[in-house]
Amino acid sequence: MKPMGLTSTPFISYHNIKVKNVDLFEDAWGINSEFCDVIDLLRQIKAVPGRRLTKRLIEKIRKQD
Repeated sequence: MKPMGLTSTPFISYHNIKVKNVDLFEDAWGINSEFCDVIDLLRQIKAVPGRRLTKRLIEKIRKQD
């Protein structure tokens, strides 16, 4: 008879997990990377901050001195 509330979980290693035909990003976040979802997401990200943001950051850094 097993004690109440105890469960056992088998140990597996990462090598035993088969993900050859699985898109992990689509599985985790629902992003279908084969189509335009990723490109649309990347268009929302600004790689270079705006001039106003840069100026305010420089001012705050100078105030720290």
